[in-house]
Amino acid sequence: MNPYYGVRRLGPYLGVIQVIDVGSACAYSTDGVNWRIRQRNPAGRLSWGIVQLREGDLSELRLANADELIDALEHHPPVPFPLRDRYELWLLHNESRKPLALLRTAYREQDMERVTDPHWRPFLLTDTAFVSPTLQRKEKEEPARGWPVPHRDQLESQVNMASRPMPAAQWFERREDGSGRGCGGLRLADEEIGRSLPGDDFPPLLISEDWDDEVQRALVIDYHDWHAAALLAHQNLDRALRRRLEKAACKRPRSLLGSYPLIPEVLDREAMEVALVSARIMAASP
Repeated sequence: MNPYYGVRRLGPYLGVIQVIDVGSACAYSTDGVNWRIRQRNPAGRLSWGIVQLREGDLSELRLANADELIDALEHHPPVPFPLRDRYELWLLHNESRKPLALLRTAYREQDMERVTDPHWRPFLLTDTAFVSPTLQRKEKEEPARGWPVPHRDQLESQVNMASRPMPAAQWFERREDGSGRGCGGLRLADEEIGRSLPGDDFPPLLISEDWDDEVQRALVIDYHDWHAAALLAHQNLDRALRRRLEKAACKRPRSLLGSYPLIPEVLDREAMEVALVSARIMAASP
C-alpha cells in the first residue's frame, strides 16, 4: 500500500492534511514542511513528536524503532499527495434525499464511523471570525431588532434545518467518475442502502450551493469563499470553480500561507504570488 496520501479534515472543516503511513508510525502535515509524528512503542502506547523537514534533511532526527518512517520522510514525493479519502459521510437533504453537507471522510472502508450525530458544524466553537458579505449587506438594508445573530450561527441553522425534522446521513463510496455507491448511515430507507448516485448529485465542495432562496445560496458561497485557500488544495475541481476560489483566496491572503504548497494547480499564478507577498508582509508585521 502506498504510504503517501492526503485526507480532508472535517467535523468541522479544517482543510487538507498530508499523511505518511508506514504502519507502525505515521507522520502528518498541513503544509508539507512541519510534520507531526505518531509512533506506537513496544508497550502499545502512542507517542508524538514534531519535526521540521526542509530539503530532505533529517540528519538531526532521532526516533527509536522508526527507521522505516524516517526513510519515508526523507524520500517522500512532492506534496500534495493524492487525496485518498474516497468514503464520504453526507448529511442528506430532507426532501430530495441527496447529499447536502459533508460531515466526515474516511480512507478505508473499515474506518467508516457509526453515525450517531448528523449535525453539521461550520467552525470550531472558538472560531468566531466568519463574516458573510451577503448578510452584511442584508443587515444594512434591513436592520434586525434585538441582538444580532452571528453569521456562522445563521449558516449552521440554515444547513441543519434543511435536513430536519429527522436528519439523515449516509456514507458513500465515491468512484473515479464522481458517482457514489450508498453505504450505511442513519435514518435510511432500505432502498437507499446500495443506491448509486451520479457525480452531479454530490456538491463539489462542502455544502450544496443549490438553494431556492438567493440569500441562502449566497451565504453558502460566502462560506466556501472564506475557506477558499484550503479548498484550493482539493483535487479534481473544475476550472471555473478553481478560478473562483483563487480570486476569493487572494482577498484573504494570509490564509494562503499554509495551504499554498498543497494546491495541485494554480490558474492565475501572478495574482496568487502577489497575494503571497502581501501575506508574508502582513505576517512579518508586529
